[in-house]
Amino acid sequence: MAYACIMARYRRNPQTAGRIIDGQAFVVTPGDNKLHTLNETATLLWELAAGGVTLEDAALALSREFDVEAERAQRDAGRCFDDLVMRGMILLEQP
Repeated sequence: MAYACIMARYRRNPQTAGRIIDGQAFVVTPGDNKLHTLNETATLLWELAAGGVTLEDAALALSREFDVEAERAQRDAGRCFDDLVMRGMILLEQP
């Protein structure tokens, strides 16, 4: 899909430190040095953001992983990404 190349992408903030242990992500945010423990949904999105991911691709992955409707997966992914961006763990890169 050619249009995917021009869509906004979510990427991990390179200034964060994080590890995934037993399927759960633990992320330290820059600036405040807080440790955040991510739930299953946020952990999957954190993993996907390592290489950069669009909202649509992330929603598809959530839909497959958790067997939910595409519309709900997109809504949940958007809300979670908004939170991760607000906390400084993820960056939103505009085309």
